[in-house]
Amino acid sequence: MFKTIRLTSCIILFTLLMNILFIHLASAQNRSKTHDVYNALTGVDIKIDGKMSDWDGVFDAVVGTDGKPFIDLPAGDGGKKAFQEHGGGKWNGKDDHRTGIMMVWQPDAFYVGLIVTDDKHDDPPNGWNGDTLQMALEMSGKRKAGIPMILYNMGVSAGKLVIHNEKAGKNGLTEKDFMIVRDESAKKTYYEIKLSAEEILKKGKFEKGLKFGMGICVNDGDPPQEKGQRGWSGWYCHAVVHGKNSEKTGLVHLTDKQLLVESTGKLTTTWSSIRQQ
Repeated sequence: MFKTIRLTSCIILFTLLMNILFIHLASAQNRSKTHDVYNALTGVDIKIDGKMSDWDGVFDAVVGTDGKPFIDLPAGDGGKKAFQEHGGGKWNGKDDHRTGIMMVWQPDAFYVGLIVTDDKHDDPPNGWNGDTLQMALEMSGKRKAGIPMILYNMGVSAGKLVIHNEKAGKNGLTEKDFMIVRDESAKKTYYEIKLSAEEILKKGKFEKGLKFGMGICVNDGDPPQEKGQRGWSGWYCHAVVHGKNSEKTGLVHLTDKQLLVESTGKLTTTWSSIRQQ
């Protein structure tokens, strides 16, 4: 009898360990081999106005292990496509939808800048159903399942900002904390977001070495036939879609590196070529 109980206990323990191992391996397999970590620069002054000139140089300076910037990253869960179709939506390539990502920090705030190429703008009725940004932050940096996340959804509709503090930090974001500008002639949408230390940190300021998880999902709708959430691009989108998944975030790492500046005072690199594509 006791042998049977011990055997049963061993089987249960073995099954639990195998399940844990499977979940860990599955999570690791779904992480990017080249763009899993974003090493954020500091010393860049950002004004939240949607003009994006403050970001010159950042896009080229922060790259993955393959030397390529944070754009056209896998949008699915373990897949390689830069756009994941959803709800009957169709993706027609980079002119249809693509997202370039930048992040910098100062002691009092963390900034996110996005440039989204999008041939048609779908005015959202809320923070997710249309052309919108859904952003998740897992502040422990452990990136394990079940960790509570901070969640923000935002967009621009008929020139007016839309914000949904789904699960805010301390007080939530207001219109002073972000700007979204749609340039219809260029077929671009520009996002700038300021996340203050007071809003997303339990205490203290941002500092070198801090790490936390993040998911960036930029939804796409193509009116008039394909309005609403018909697909997405970004960075670790599955942190936000198909559930809220803290284990499926990318890792942001705050570094003390700053942009290189030539003796003339001009930035050595620029992402103007991406802005103009």
